[in-house]
Amino acid sequence: MPKNEIVITPLQIYKVPILIVEHGEGTIYKISDNHCAKMPSGNRYKTDMFYEIKMCRLLYSLGISVPEPITCDYVNVGDKVEIGYIMEYIDGISNWIHGEKTEEFTDSQWNLATILALNEVKKAKKLGFSWVIDNPEWIFTKDKEIKLIDFTKWNYKGL
Repeated sequence: MPKNEIVITPLQIYKVPILIVEHGEGTIYKISDNHCAKMPSGNRYKTDMFYEIKMCRLLYSLGISVPEPITCDYVNVGDKVEIGYIMEYIDGISNWIHGEKTEEFTDSQWNLATILALNEVKKAKKLGFSWVIDNPEWIFTKDKEIKLIDFTKWNYKGL
């Protein structure tokens, strides 16, 4: 077992989770080879994580390309144990700057990713989802697929 790996819980294998990204809505850590956790970075996300996993479960169950939602459970980050939203880890690059191309993307990757993302967003909209942000966020995978992410600003008809 590598130095960073120790079984903390059935889902958290890394003793020292790997920071992926920090932003106001939550901080994302890779907690095993297959899972990541979105942890609170402010008081608001503690309640929004339950809303976010509900939106993600709906999207996932309806065939929209999103990381598989796993559960909200305890995660140990920096010797602090808190509840986080645990999901499938997706290896790829994100449009986390709300639709602006970053240097991580080649022009052809960006063009393909934005077309694929637009198609997924259109499918979600046809199913009754809406959002209150300009550009839904996504990850462009190494397999040239899109996974929509960050659902705290999403809505679903009837909810």
